Amino acid sequence: MNNYKIFISAGESSGDIHGANLMRSLLKKNPNITFYGLGKERMNEAGLHCLCDMKTKSLMWLHALTELSAFLRMKKDCVRFFQHETPCAVILIDYCGFNFQLARAAKKLKIPVIYYITPQLWAHGPWRIKKLRKLVDFLIVIYPFEKSFYETSGLPVTYVGHPLFDELDRERRINNHLSMEEKQVGEYIVSLLPGSRKQEIIRLLPLLLRAAKQIKQTIPSIKILVSCTSEQYFSLIRLIVEASHLPAEIIVGCVRKIIQSSDICLAGSGTVTLQIAYYHTPMLIVYKISPFAYFIARPFLTTPYIGLVNILANKMIVPETLMCSNNYSRLANQAIELLRNNQKRHLCIENLRSLMDDIGKPGASERAAEEIFRFLRQETQPVIVKSETNSNDKMI
Repeated sequence: MNNYKIFISAGESSGDIHGANLMRSLLKKNPNITFYGLGKERMNEAGLHCLCDMKTKSLMWLHALTELSAFLRMKKDCVRFFQHETPCAVILIDYCGFNFQLARAAKKLKIPVIYYITPQLWAHGPWRIKKLRKLVDFLIVIYPFEKSFYETSGLPVTYVGHPLFDELDRERRINNHLSMEEKQVGEYIVSLLPGSRKQEIIRLLPLLLRAAKQIKQTIPSIKILVSCTSEQYFSLIRLIVEASHLPAEIIVGCVRKIIQSSDICLAGSGTVTLQIAYYHTPMLIVYKISPFAYFIARPFLTTPYIGLVNILANKMIVPETLMCSNNYSRLANQAIELLRNNQKRHLCIENLRSLMDDIGKPGASERAAEEIFRFLRQETQPVIVKSETNSNDKMI
């Protein structure tokens, strides 16, 4: 087996999980790989030689601006590594801001660049495809429509599925006997999932709590759960919940337990909607944005939907609300209807089940690893050159 030195960069916790799973899948196929790069706890456990301490850092640019000097040093360290160690490939995961800079530095040194979990240019940045074409040699995408989107621009691309389903499948097998949240006869459980980032929680949770209060006024027999993905944000969420004066139980971690116990989930528009869809739980999708930000962003949006499940289904299979104000009544009324109308609930569940039958299969990390090795074999194959003066082939 060939020895490989691979640089891999992931920006946040979700990328760290997917990066770790990819590393393990690559090592299964070839244990003679040494990984260097940027990652957090999960990637470090998988064998990453991290070039800097990423425990308190995020490659999201709003966060990066507060630690600009540290991030400039981090970029400098990565470029120095490229120059002195010359990895056989650079694998970038998500977050285009910082990773685009790494791609540019690698390309200057003729190091192949693979982008795994590409930025969502199809939603809000199609004009950046030209930049992507200049910086990246191979794309590995996780949504089926992304393949045709990038192929029409002439980019080498393959579709492997979403690695989230690898994690959910593993979790399901390990915690197969996980107990559900207790529910009284005739009681509904409504769960609020405001997101995993501080700004998402601050922006969305107060709105979800107001909607939940209106739901409870109409249907008193509901129990409200609030998802807290990390202990880090428990105090913040508790303050927001207490300020709402709404009886609600905060559950740290155990997202699967929350989703499976729920009659309906109110959630942000991101990857959490795929988790909810995986368990076929009815949901409402909410995206909070200021009127000014919406006015600025609207011309650049290329999809009619805001929720991933609706984008993937290419139709509205779950209700979604784009909130430009604090008018939560529409959201509450949609939730009440979905709780009371069994026909709509069953249709929502069947649509989610059908979508998951299409896209919810595990194995994305294994497929991505196979595609990376296929790409690397092509990159390292000897080139056969025909000599004009000699009939013998020359191998270089």
